[in-house]
Amino acid sequence: MTRTFLFLCHPDHGHVVPTLAIAAELVRRGHDVTYLTAPVMREIVAGTGAGVATYRSRYRDADFAELENDPGYLMSVLLDESEAMLDAAVSELDPVDCVVYDTSVLYAGRILARRWDCASAQTVPFFASNEHFSYLNAMYNDEGGERPAEATPAELPEWVGTTMARIGALSAQHGVDVAPDELWFEIPARSIVTVPREFQYAGESFDDRFVFTGPCIGERGFLGDWSPPGGSAPVVLVSLGAVFNAHKDIFATCVEAFRGRDWHAVVTVGDGIDPAELGELPPNVEVHRWVPHVTVLREAALCVTHGGMGTVMEALSTGTPLVCVPTSALDRPTGWRVRDLGLGALLNPGDVEPEVLADTVDGVLADPAVTAAARRMATAVADAGGASRAADVIEAAPDGTR
Repeated sequence: MTRTFLFLCHPDHGHVVPTLAIAAELVRRGHDVTYLTAPVMREIVAGTGAGVATYRSRYRDADFAELENDPGYLMSVLLDESEAMLDAAVSELDPVDCVVYDTSVLYAGRILARRWDCASAQTVPFFASNEHFSYLNAMYNDEGGERPAEATPAELPEWVGTTMARIGALSAQHGVDVAPDELWFEIPARSIVTVPREFQYAGESFDDRFVFTGPCIGERGFLGDWSPPGGSAPVVLVSLGAVFNAHKDIFATCVEAFRGRDWHAVVTVGDGIDPAELGELPPNVEVHRWVPHVTVLREAALCVTHGGMGTVMEALSTGTPLVCVPTSALDRPTGWRVRDLGLGALLNPGDVEPEVLADTVDGVLADPAVTAAARRMATAVADAGGASRAADVIEAAPDGTR
């Protein structure tokens, strides 16, 4: 039976891209799928075959330095996005059978599902949270920058109250009678987590409301083409993400680390910097704005990354070891997990010099234990089910259940 689905996601590649294969799979199965996002993502989303609706987003105008250090500011930005999404959805779209929302804009998804009295599913493109592990706490409350703090703050910070008040006002605006804390902290009936359970912190503590599908990797022609360079030099992919990635200093350090070495580096800078800013490149380094990472990773011996979950999952899907250089608090928990599971190495951005990075890459490539761990995680990713399993969960959502 054909059903109608509405996806909601803000314009962040790390959140949109993991859902594309899910939307495409639902379209392939004959369902009517609409995807609400910002205009900048229109072309990427249209490739799934879903209809594309847009809203007025200000997400990319946010101050990333403040996002990194102030959870209250992060919540405010995401509530702004949720409010704009809701305005667009209720004024321009018809109700659907099921709303599929990114967890970062859960306010929009949960309010809309209640307003339309329809089923819903949450997508989680990073670590899931429950009573045993909080990703938000891990980002902003750590132990010396080395691991998530075991305890949460004894007193709720002021920004929590501010966020609660905004959630309450937004719910009331849409005629939804729900306590702000219930809307914010509820564990929905269906959370699709695009990491394997084996990579999740406290993975064994999550019940069957959480479905760990692993990364949902599909066709990504919008990223262009890439061909292996030929020769026997090991390929190393370098990526610092697609949004808020203006890290010329780190990119330049990577170029110098690989200069004259027996590796071939493929560096992707997105819109963070102009590739020309890196100057004359050695013959064993190529720099692009975009390439299909999965295509490169199938040939790569190692990946150097900021620790964004999308790139890390793509690397692990191909059994590729990692060197993580977290450029923000948002990415440190992923880097810690890579280190603790023996899947690669972790470097502090402030410590990254060409010789340090080159030595670290050498060490990871020479460590058979890391290679074996990455291969085991690749098996876990393959067994998790990916986009097909995610579509099964969404497709089976009973009408009117959240």
